[in-house]
Amino acid sequence: MRRFSLVFIFLVGVVDSLTAETQPKESVPAPEEKAVVPKVAGNLDIKNSGDGSYPVGSTPKKGTWEVDAAAKKLKVFASPLVEGWMEFGPEIREKGATMTALVRGPGEGRLQSRFGVGLYGENGFQIRAVQVSDTLQLVRRGEVLQEVVVELKPGEAYHFELSVLEDEENWGITGRVWLHETPRPKRAMISQKVVTEALLFPLAGRPVITATPFSGEPVSFLGATAYYDEYVTPDPEEKEPEKNKNVEEDQEAVEEVDGEKAAVEEE
Repeated sequence: MRRFSLVFIFLVGVVDSLTAETQPKESVPAPEEKAVVPKVAGNLDIKNSGDGSYPVGSTPKKGTWEVDAAAKKLKVFASPLVEGWMEFGPEIREKGATMTALVRGPGEGRLQSRFGVGLYGENGFQIRAVQVSDTLQLVRRGEVLQEVVVELKPGEAYHFELSVLEDEENWGITGRVWLHETPRPKRAMISQKVVTEALLFPLAGRPVITATPFSGEPVSFLGATAYYDEYVTPDPEEKEPEKNKNVEEDQEAVEEVDGEKAAVEEE
């Protein structure tokens, strides 16, 4: 009897084991990947600025700057005709960063403006669009380091994106400019590596917007934001990891300026 009981217990154990192996295992859901939200280094808050003032946290270095509160844009005027220069946000010191902006530069004929964005203040890098020659330039301390041909249409709004990122002992610099409401170029228009030892002056300074209104009409900045490390401007149909209020405000400003432009054309 005892032998029979042992055999029975053994058979029950085998059956239980086989049943467990044949039953489907519960799938464990994969952990959700959290979207990386870019860290803002500085934002030019035009929307919440008073008419005729400067955005909070900004410092005009050269030129005449003024907020048009109704149109939600920051203008730099042609009088005096100098290279307008405004810095905003905190200093970024020897860290990778990306600068973005939305800019409209009017101008017809031979008298056309140039405008752009920069990182690390006067000792840093800037990219600027030169309408009269249809070129995009990479500039540092007044010297043009690289220049490429880009079609530029006066009166249209353009996105700017400048990235300066650490690449081992070098700095990798990329720049893009493209027409508003069109896809961001996948390939950088400006691309250059700079050895740290060749900089002479450290990369330390604030984000920059700059413009020279050669046309006699103001250049309008509709928004500008600097981010730490790499940042990719989303295309119109794409969504960011977290809704970006700055992009929304830029879009509203462009729509209002487009409305003004249409009204002038009708007249």
